[in-house]
Amino acid sequence: MSLLNNLQQLCIEKGVSVAVAESCTAGLIAYKLTTVSGSSSYFKGGVVAYQNEIKTKTLGVSRSIIDEKTEVSAEVVEQMTKSVLEKFDADFAVATSGYAGPTGGTNKNPIGTVFIAIASAEGVVVSRFVFSGNRQSVVNQASESALDLLYTKIKKQ
Repeated sequence: MSLLNNLQQLCIEKGVSVAVAESCTAGLIAYKLTTVSGSSSYFKGGVVAYQNEIKTKTLGVSRSIIDEKTEVSAEVVEQMTKSVLEKFDADFAVATSGYAGPTGGTNKNPIGTVFIAIASAEGVVVSRFVFSGNRQSVVNQASESALDLLYTKIKKQ
């Protein structure tokens, strides 16, 4: 059984809902979740917050945090995931922000760096990854890692 099928089955068994706030993955996580028939029973929806203006205005991410830490940081995805968890009244939320390339990146966070946050009532866990490959490869790896982290978090609760 695939990760998506396992995730759906787990969400249904536990009676939990999921929402997403995506930046670098640009809706790919939401797309993947909805490829499985019946996903509306647990997937509430999400926000693609590609530009910083959307992160601040729609998701309430602190502009000062973006200015200080950049949009690709643990602090930003933490705020994104907390916001979407609340706005969608979901049990779990996932957020992504990263540098998919071929441009962008910093010395501290080079191209391929992606921060993924998973939130629930128990709190937020943020993971940092540095993926390799071209833009599409980085985005695919980020979406698969986010789904895997989400599945693991839900299974533990």
